[in-house]
Amino acid sequence: MKNPVMIFLPPGVSDDEIDRLHLERSFENPARWEDTLKSAYIDAKTDPALSEVLKGAFLQEDRADAFRSFVASDQAAAMAQFIQRFGLTPSSAICDLGCGPGHFAHALRQFGFGNVTAMDPNGERNSGTGYLREISGGAVDIINSLDEWRTISCRFDAIVSSGTIHHWQHIPLVAIDARRAMKPGAFWFAFGEYFASTPHEFAQAITQHPTASRYGSYEWAYPPSVYVDMIQSVGFNLVAVIPYFYESNRLTGSMSEAPPDIDIAELNKIVDEGLVASGGTVEQFWEEVDLFRRQRHGNRVFTRPQVMVFQRVTSA
Repeated sequence: MKNPVMIFLPPGVSDDEIDRLHLERSFENPARWEDTLKSAYIDAKTDPALSEVLKGAFLQEDRADAFRSFVASDQAAAMAQFIQRFGLTPSSAICDLGCGPGHFAHALRQFGFGNVTAMDPNGERNSGTGYLREISGGAVDIINSLDEWRTISCRFDAIVSSGTIHHWQHIPLVAIDARRAMKPGAFWFAFGEYFASTPHEFAQAITQHPTASRYGSYEWAYPPSVYVDMIQSVGFNLVAVIPYFYESNRLTGSMSEAPPDIDIAELNKIVDEGLVASGGTVEQFWEEVDLFRRQRHGNRVFTRPQVMVFQRVTSA
């Protein structure tokens, strides 16, 4: 099937573009994340661009406004609608894995889902689940202990995650822990992950990331095939891939506009038909992966997914 989207990526990277990176300085620590976010709140008062970044990520200082804004967003509605296309219902047991503040877990409760868990090792008020704990009144089950998380077996019908897998530093480990907590055949919806497939893309991903470049937060962009290979290696199958620009990026809330030569209606049709066809969008993904293993530049479509959907296999 011919790809309807044309995205050109530059092939080159200067030697020192990678050599100048000092990633050993990056951090992934709840208390430091909290302090960093408080610093960002101060900086945002005099930096409109940073203020917009925080607002766009629903991380603004007014936590009530942040949570209200996410629930009211087209992104939240699109995410909830999408998982229901795979048979999830309001009675399904769903875990928001690596949820950060827990926006989507809270939104699911507001949308009528009655069995929602928010899991994140960070329990701080702003950067973690602290505010969610204040407002949920026990309606969302909140887990901040990895030890507790690793005692859960076959509980969830689905795992959802939003831009979190790359933060765990060991993708197979987070996948193994997720698999243990899932029922056989359960789905894992990985929304909005962090991708880079060339040295130039990697350098850009790090140096242009608003918190990594400014505050030294831990971010690591991987090729999409790395996520898939590592997660599949520990007992999952990739069952669907939703490309960038599908339904105008509703599933990630991205404001990027499609180039004028992209036929969005045709792209939407290809994806919608592929979701109900055996291997449809997955075949599109691997065809593009194979293409880019043989050349270092060209047009990327399915290898910039808004969502990767995995299913826990019944026997690893």
